[in-house]
Amino acid sequence: MSVDKQFSKGLMWCHDEKEKKRCPLCKSLDTKKHGFLNSKILTVRGIQKRKIQRFLCKNCQKSFTLKGYNKRQKTSEHLKNKAVKDFVHTKNSLQEVGDRYDVSKTSILNWLNKKAKLFPDHFDPISEFDDILLIDGKVIKLKGKKKVLLICKTFFSKQIAFYNIYDSENIVSSIDFLSKIKELYNQSHIQGIVSDFGSGKCFLKTVKKIFPCVPHQICNVHFMRYVWLFLPRTKKSKYYKQNNKLKELIKEILYAPNRLISINNLNYLNSLSDNFKMSYQKKFIRSINKNYDYLTRHYEHSFLPKTTNTIENYNRQLERKFKNLDGFKSENNLKSFLKIRINNNKILKNRHS
Repeated sequence: MSVDKQFSKGLMWCHDEKEKKRCPLCKSLDTKKHGFLNSKILTVRGIQKRKIQRFLCKNCQKSFTLKGYNKRQKTSEHLKNKAVKDFVHTKNSLQEVGDRYDVSKTSILNWLNKKAKLFPDHFDPISEFDDILLIDGKVIKLKGKKKVLLICKTFFSKQIAFYNIYDSENIVSSIDFLSKIKELYNQSHIQGIVSDFGSGKCFLKTVKKIFPCVPHQICNVHFMRYVWLFLPRTKKSKYYKQNNKLKELIKEILYAPNRLISINNLNYLNSLSDNFKMSYQKKFIRSINKNYDYLTRHYEHSFLPKTTNTIENYNRQLERKFKNLDGFKSENNLKSFLKIRINNNKILKNRHS
C-alpha cells in the first residue's frame, strides 16, 4: 500500500511535538510546556515576529527551549549594524531609532560601544598628506555640561585630519590640539591653516607658536559675521548710514582684487576714522588694523581659501544631530559615536579616491 509522503511527514512532526522533552540540566523527562519566547527578526520582508516554545522541568524548576537552557537567539549582526548606522549617520534621535527597530535605547548604545571597538583607539592619520588645514570648534553637551570638540579638516581631500574633546576652547586646549597635529603630520606638508580667531583669539597665538612657518588665514566670513552682529542695523539709529558705510569699507578691504587696492581701502578707512565716533565703530576700525595681516594672508598665498565653509558645513550637520540627542550621558558613548562617524566617513573618502 502506498503512503502519501506529505501525510507521513506530518505524522512525524506531530509525533516529535507531542513527545516529552528531556531537561538539559537534570536529564529528567518530567517536563511540560511553559509558554513562549517572543522575539522579532529582520528579514528581507521586514521585521517579522517569532515564537519559540518554552518548557519547564518539574524536577529542577528550570525553564528551557529546544535550543538548550538559558539560550536565547541572538540579535542578528545585520540588525545591529543597521541600527547603529541609523543612529550615527542620520538626524534621528536615540528614541526614534529604537522605535524603528523595536529595540531599547540601552541596546543601541551597547551595540554602539561594541562596534566602536572595531576601530583603533588612536587616531589613524591621513596617508600621503599634503593639504590645507581648516580648524574649528563645536560645543557639545556631556552629562549636562558643555564640552568643546575641536576638529581639523583638510581643504582639498575634505577628510578629518584630527579631532579631540576638551573642557573649553582656550589657549591650553588649542596648544594641545595643534601639538598633536604636529606629531601626526610633517610640517612641510601643511600648505596653510585657516581658522576663526577662536575663543579669546586663542588660535592666533598658538598657530604662530607651533607652526611659525605655515601661513595662517583668518576666516573672512567669521569676521564679517561679527561686523554684522555687533554693528547696529536699525534704521531708527542716527548712525545708520555711518554703520552701513563702515560695513562697506571693511568688505572692500577684505575682498579687494589685490593687495595694493586693499591697502588703499584701509588707508581710506583710517582717514575717515575721526568721523566714526561711536565706541563700537572705533572697535572694528582698531580690529581691522590690528588683524589686517591675518585677514588678508590670501593675497600673498593665493591657494589659501578665505573661509572655513567646508568645516562649518560639517559642524552644522553635527549640530542637527546633537540637537535631537540633547547631549550624551557618558563620555564613552560620545567617544564611540565620534569614532564610528568620523572613521566611517574617512573610509568612504579613501574608497572614492
